[in-house]
Amino acid sequence: MDKEKNRHIILFVDDEEAILKSLARLFRRHGYTILTASGGEEALTLIGEQEKKISVIISDQKMPKMNGAAFLEKAKQICPDAIRFLLTGYSEMGAIVDAVNRGEIHRYLTKPWNDDELIMQVKTALDHYDLIEENKKLMLLTRKQNKQLFEFGRTMEKKIEERSLEIVEQNKKLEFLNKELELGLLNTIRAFGALTEMVNPYMKGHGKRVSSLAVELARKYGLPEEEVTQIEIAAILHDIGTIGFANELIEKYNDNRCSKEEMDLYRSHPVEGQSILSFINRLDEVGLLIRHHHEQYDGKGYPDGLIETEIPLGARFIAISDVYDRIIKGSNKKKTSYLEKYLSGRNISREHFSEDELLQQAALFHFKQNSFTKYDPDIVKLFMDVLKDRGVNFAQEKQVAFEVLEPGMVITRAIYTPKGRFILPQNTELTEDLLKKLNIILENNEIPDAFFIIAK
Repeated sequence: MDKEKNRHIILFVDDEEAILKSLARLFRRHGYTILTASGGEEALTLIGEQEKKISVIISDQKMPKMNGAAFLEKAKQICPDAIRFLLTGYSEMGAIVDAVNRGEIHRYLTKPWNDDELIMQVKTALDHYDLIEENKKLMLLTRKQNKQLFEFGRTMEKKIEERSLEIVEQNKKLEFLNKELELGLLNTIRAFGALTEMVNPYMKGHGKRVSSLAVELARKYGLPEEEVTQIEIAAILHDIGTIGFANELIEKYNDNRCSKEEMDLYRSHPVEGQSILSFINRLDEVGLLIRHHHEQYDGKGYPDGLIETEIPLGARFIAISDVYDRIIKGSNKKKTSYLEKYLSGRNISREHFSEDELLQQAALFHFKQNSFTKYDPDIVKLFMDVLKDRGVNFAQEKQVAFEVLEPGMVITRAIYTPKGRFILPQNTELTEDLLKKLNIILENNEIPDAFFIIAK
């Protein structure tokens, strides 16, 4: 016997014994458990005595003492999940309307019925009933898992508190958000992000900062809030694929010391990140953003070598935010690498500049140099606007004539006469006395036509 059918109970209610026997014989042949009652009161008592849920109730309308509509209304209060059918005559439309309004019946059937049609209607109802029951089980499982995740988050919060005050604040925010989110989805996301940082201390606060920048880019671009949320989640978790990597590998990557084999392993983390998120419903788009956040505008990125607008817009936001944070907040060797490229590219020294100023300049230099190759030029421009909105002031070299020079300005390039005689070194701060001497040299026509200064 079909176990799936046998677990369903069908209750027939009719004051005609012959009809009850006919219905019972018909459905027992199909493997269902059958209950019968000759009236509403008897049926209600029978329902209350059952240990297992009744799946389908089929009731006649015309019965003494209590008609079908009144019975189904009361039955709904006792077993609200049961699928309810009403058997009526062709002329009982008023009874049908009454039953729909009071008993919320799912379908009505006319007498006499067609056996095959009736069986098919009941089977369809049971399929619907099974779907509802399965959804309930899934909801219960989800709540249980969310509770477990919440407990895990609390335990992890305690460990993180010992490691970093910044992550403690993040977890407090996580706890607050968890109370507001019905399914705890965002709680799960932030927990994974914190776990990534806890496992790889070289990334402390990195996901949070990248997420903040990427969200600002998305909003300034004008994306709808739903897409902004996807980008926020993807930015938080963009390095989740490194969660199984040894700290030594992360350290080598940050210090530019990876072998080819180690670099190949590190470059697998976007795909691994997408794979991890594939187990969480509704995060397919987030997984794609994570997969493609190391693609490059010229197609030389990884893992898929996408080019230009083939790269998802959110992934382009995350890519530039990720590199910016690594330049500004990354390991010392990583920052030094970008600084040296900037200083040699602009032929200047570190004098007269703080490290923060130089790092910001190095970031600007890197993005401009790699626009159209690594980065979407439109995103680079948008990114500069976001940094300006944040109050970041990019000092830039400016070419001016002698008449524009004033005390306090900094010369960014050494000054030589047209014949090659050295006058002033680079990064010299001008004073009134130096300007007077330069003026004397100018009178002898031995001064260059242009000077280079820091323009803020």
